[in-house]
Amino acid sequence: MLKRNKNKNKKHIGPITMMIAITIVVMFLSFILNKLGFKGYITEMDMSSTDLVTVNNAFSKEGIQQIIGNSVANFRALEPLVVLIMSLISISVLEASGLLYHLFTPLKRIKPSILTFIIMFISIISTIIGDYSYAILLPVIGILYNYIGRDPKLGIMTVFIGITMGYGTGLMFNYQDIQLGSMTEIAALDVLKDYSFSQMSIILLMIISTVILSLVGSYAINHYFNKKYKSEEIEEFNKSGRALKVTALVFIIFLAIFIYSIIPNLPLSGLLLDSNNGSYMDQLFSEHAAFREGFLLLFIIVFMICGYIYGKISRNIKNNKEYNKAISKAFENTGFLFASLFFASLMISIIDWTNITTVISVNLIDFLGKMQLSGFFLIVLTLLVCIIISIISPKTIYNWQLMAPVLVPLLIRANITPSFTQFIFKVADSIGKSFSPIYIYLIIAIGFLYKYDDDRDNITIFGTIKKMMPITIMLTIAWIVIILGWNLLGMRTGLGTYTTI
Repeated sequence: MLKRNKNKNKKHIGPITMMIAITIVVMFLSFILNKLGFKGYITEMDMSSTDLVTVNNAFSKEGIQQIIGNSVANFRALEPLVVLIMSLISISVLEASGLLYHLFTPLKRIKPSILTFIIMFISIISTIIGDYSYAILLPVIGILYNYIGRDPKLGIMTVFIGITMGYGTGLMFNYQDIQLGSMTEIAALDVLKDYSFSQMSIILLMIISTVILSLVGSYAINHYFNKKYKSEEIEEFNKSGRALKVTALVFIIFLAIFIYSIIPNLPLSGLLLDSNNGSYMDQLFSEHAAFREGFLLLFIIVFMICGYIYGKISRNIKNNKEYNKAISKAFENTGFLFASLFFASLMISIIDWTNITTVISVNLIDFLGKMQLSGFFLIVLTLLVCIIISIISPKTIYNWQLMAPVLVPLLIRANITPSFTQFIFKVADSIGKSFSPIYIYLIIAIGFLYKYDDDRDNITIFGTIKKMMPITIMLTIAWIVIILGWNLLGMRTGLGTYTTI
């Protein structure tokens, strides 16, 4: 009893307090490192030159102006905030209409271990739509677990682990892979004059690693989590088979129109594509593609209509007033989520402005570049360095801009293909984000944990990382075995390609 009371009264630092503490520590660290002259050199992508980068002092006049003058602008420019709001609007209607209740409650009959595997697999392959996967799956799977009598917090952590640890793989490459691939190709041309990057060069490795991660992750979650989390009371809705059939028909019509709009070279097709680009993925995900910028808007429109139809026919939504209230249902108990995003935007903007993580990263990269290693030891050290960089700076594209000019030629000289080098980086980037306290989607996941918390758990940033750590460590081991095993066995990674040149 004494032990229980001691744990109950133990002080915990909440997420917002922790973000403020991290921000203050970074500011003081920037002052110290600036005075010590801590610096590094960034190698340009074409290897033509290097640029000096130093640590900016957050307590300088420019630093104070940055903190005060741009705090609102940084919050307003936070892309996950916009994505999350748009996603919650559509999910709100689906939930309030009773459609999700109708679709999810029959899943109670599925064995928990099988359902966990399905959720892990869906989370990993959902990375094809990029960061949208977090905004859609975190709230939806929370609702799913609530309806089937399992703790939503378990579902939220399962989704976060699946998406984050699985970002290095999937059944199909996404636009981020294209961006990384273009940088890999530029960096490789310094050594391999006729090199051309192909996403299909790692497709076999991606497919097999997706299955392995799903199996390992679901096993670890079922082993460590299932006995620790209890179910919550659920809200019941009317079910209507007729409403479901009509809604399904409307959804299929919308889906057919949507698919036709992303098919090129057919009469009146390709409406959502950027026809000015060559490859299909570029047409789909380029900065000017209507699909990339309008995906969530289409998501909202379709599901608001489907939710209204199901709710109206099933009588879960009786009038226009109830429908308007339904639009905000998923926003219930999310005040902490949006408050934490403001402090997250402040923390991230200050970290970025000080250049601390950039200077540390380029020095780690320089250290790796000077090491006279090859084969097994070079791959292990590369993984370790990339993981550390991802923990302190969970920005995939930016990190590869720093690393590619050094890592790609370095590993080519060690007989490792550029495509496999990029895959190693993505794996390490995924692992690092899973352990990073400043990763924005960890903050969002914690916000959803608070939505379903009833004061039984003391939810903190490092506490959440610690809870997920047994699973992330097992998946990290799985990733290391995949990377090293594939290289040692000399297995094919894709269409006519291997780990070595």
